[in-house]
Amino acid sequence: MLCIAIVNTVVSELQTNGKPTKEPWLILVGAGQAAWALGLALLGCGVRVQQVIARPNGRGAALAQRLQAQWVPWKTGEPIASAGPNDPDQPRLTLLAVSDDALQEVASSFGSDQTDALVHCSGTRSLDDLGGHPVRGVFWPILNLSKAIDTPWTGAPILIQTDHAWLEQTLLNWAHRMGAEPRVVTEVQRQKLHLAAVMTANFNNILLHWGHRLTQDLGTHRDLLPILAQQLNEFKQNSQDPLTRQSGPAWRGDQRTLDTHLHLLQEDPEGTALYRWFSSLIKRLHHQYPT
Repeated sequence: MLCIAIVNTVVSELQTNGKPTKEPWLILVGAGQAAWALGLALLGCGVRVQQVIARPNGRGAALAQRLQAQWVPWKTGEPIASAGPNDPDQPRLTLLAVSDDALQEVASSFGSDQTDALVHCSGTRSLDDLGGHPVRGVFWPILNLSKAIDTPWTGAPILIQTDHAWLEQTLLNWAHRMGAEPRVVTEVQRQKLHLAAVMTANFNNILLHWGHRLTQDLGTHRDLLPILAQQLNEFKQNSQDPLTRQSGPAWRGDQRTLDTHLHLLQEDPEGTALYRWFSSLIKRLHHQYPT
């Protein structure tokens, strides 16, 4: 309790109208896709990563070199050898860009004596996964983060969750500087948006996979781009349920076309199962949402 009281006093002293008096000393934990994407984005907008803490597999050292930061190799079960700023008025913020499965284990290694704020980047994990740290937060972009591909940060939503004013202002500031559109949300709102992102992006990618497979004889799937762009544009411009614009053989009850498609898929049991399931679902939805 004494440690928590001391940290709360320090955090209080760092606030000026709800904002930290100085840019936090940033510690980035992880060296995977998310860590690379976030680290490079922060570097690009002038936020200095002071340390990269990662497992000694080579990726952490490479990321630290790219970010001009100190690399701190770390193994599970070993104490964290994190440093801190020379200025006692500069808060330390630790950003955990690690997998969801490793989050609790890694977070448990950071007490209030090693960082003033602990933030994770998961869309679905709770603040409680950060343990009992007195200052906790979430900084989750609704994007597929990749080391190999430039992340389109401009206009991208970044969801922010925290109960602490100075941390909220810091994360909002970083998101704005990255060109993103930050939103302060509750835990349930963030988790629902994560579910929506998985169903619309990850699940849709499986359908794109089949589109790619079925057009291989043509040598390209580019013929599908106009209809996909049309659907995305309608989704962007129209706030109505997309089912109001649904079309296709299952929606209109065209059994002859459905049978033709299934014949073309007869040597693809997974494609057949997928086609049958979606067609059946569309038929049921048509009865619920008649047009």
